Amino acid sequence: MKNSFLLLCLVCFSFLSIAQEFVPQETSAVPSMAVRSLIQPKLLPEAKDWGVTVNVNGLIQNISLQPRQDLLNNSTALIRYVKDEKWTIRFGLAPHLYRYSVSTTDSVSKDLVGFDSTASRSIMGFRPGVEYHFRGSNRLDPYVALDADFGVVGGLTIGSVTNVTDTTGTSRLSRTITEDGGFSIGAKLSAGMSFFLTKGLFVGMEYGLGIQNVVSGGDRQEVVQFEPISGANTTTRNLSSQRVNDLNVFVDPMAMITIGYFFSPR
Repeated sequence: MKNSFLLLCLVCFSFLSIAQEFVPQETSAVPSMAVRSLIQPKLLPEAKDWGVTVNVNGLIQNISLQPRQDLLNNSTALIRYVKDEKWTIRFGLAPHLYRYSVSTTDSVSKDLVGFDSTASRSIMGFRPGVEYHFRGSNRLDPYVALDADFGVVGGLTIGSVTNVTDTTGTSRLSRTITEDGGFSIGAKLSAGMSFFLTKGLFVGMEYGLGIQNVVSGGDRQEVVQFEPISGANTTTRNLSSQRVNDLNVFVDPMAMITIGYFFSPR
């Protein structure tokens, strides 16, 4: 029995000695970068991948996901395209249409007064940008980003109509105000990092410094039309002009926490 045990130990020792001659010396130490890249899963996005990103707001008990914002604080749909391991192109689109209306009916003494009012304005923002990515790790992806910001501010239109009805008929007072729009232009430099939880899915953080110039207003026209129950109609037109130029240099008040996903269309 003792001889059998010694024979077994000798065979195992011989096998290990022969195997060591065929195994590279490097495998007994820490694997090389090339070996680790083959062993570790590829979590970071690859060339020609597309991604979407949103902001994370709130505390742990009331976390909410919200769209990214442009320099005018309008919600932005942000799309990212991976060109290669160093460069990522991103583009934000921020359409915003404002329309407000109110309608009321009330009695004033013996008269019935109806009032209708509307106000509308449209804003369209474009935010092209580029990211440069540094060497990180299998999960961590640090980068710097430069975004340009262009916005078109549509004209403001406000209208109101007041109808007063009594026993003799209905009078009508309409008022229309139109103001020119404007534009915005700016740029933002940001530093950020993404931590990939799984393939394509990441949480990140971004913090930046920006500059923005908003030019709005211009010619303003107010037209008042009065249609009495009897008599001739009257029209009054008032013209004026007001131009506002607002330049801001700012730092983000807090770091933006983001979450996103990269996918391959292939």
